[in-house]
Amino acid sequence: MSDTVLKIKYECLHPSCAVFCRKGKLYLDGALFSELSAANDAEDTFKSPSGVCRLGFSQPFKALSVVEEAIDAAAEGESQEVHSDSDPFVLLEAEHKEVLKKLDLIERQVRKRDVDGLWVTTAMVQNDIILHSIKEEEQLLFPLVLEKEVPMGDSFIAIMKEDHREFISLLHAFRCGLQDGEILDGLVGSLIINLRNHIIKEDEAFFPITNENLEEEDKVKLFDGMIAIKKDHVPIEAGIRSEKPLSPLSEDRDKIDAELVGIREGSSKGGGSDAGCCAG
Repeated sequence: MSDTVLKIKYECLHPSCAVFCRKGKLYLDGALFSELSAANDAEDTFKSPSGVCRLGFSQPFKALSVVEEAIDAAAEGESQEVHSDSDPFVLLEAEHKEVLKKLDLIERQVRKRDVDGLWVTTAMVQNDIILHSIKEEEQLLFPLVLEKEVPMGDSFIAIMKEDHREFISLLHAFRCGLQDGEILDGLVGSLIINLRNHIIKEDEAFFPITNENLEEEDKVKLFDGMIAIKKDHVPIEAGIRSEKPLSPLSEDRDKIDAELVGIREGSSKGGGSDAGCCAG
């Protein structure tokens, strides 16, 4: 291998990325890049290396820029970009991965008709939604995106908020069924599809675009805010499934339920409890 590598800024040309395309950086050996470029006929395009595309296939990538860099500097830059402990977008994507693991578990529990297991797992997902989607994104990230006038930021935020309201409603309705011992397959199927698609939108489009347009001081502010939110967040517990109404009657749970009602009505701050929702 040569003493230098190529730093390549790319854009995926896969048709499904026409709206939510993914841009990123790769560090490749020159010989490998030439080989991947020869695999595509179109000018300035190359075949994606193995393991890069999240769909699991090699895709046509457009090379937006190609810069030769020293190996040590490139390796250091890649490490900082992908593995940085203080990168807010690395942290947000890591939280997405945890949610995806829970969705896989929910699918297994549905097949086993494990009502009690689903009651616990969906409460964990509810906790993730409140912490990640509402507190970290709607209360911290979204206002920063609007303040910094990130391209298409207002459009993305409208889509993300609508998604949040949709899977909040689906999750709440599904848990109402669980409380009565019912597994509502249509609802949980829609919830899983909605959440997975939402994560793809954020990981493949919203986060990369926002990351490109925020200054370093903005990212530090975002990361510090996320850490503070996590420190103050009180995790949600599933409670006893057989108790009615849906949430055990405590001040903390009433507050959470009121917040969820507000989200479904289009606001991240709700008023009034949905305690009677599942009681009849």
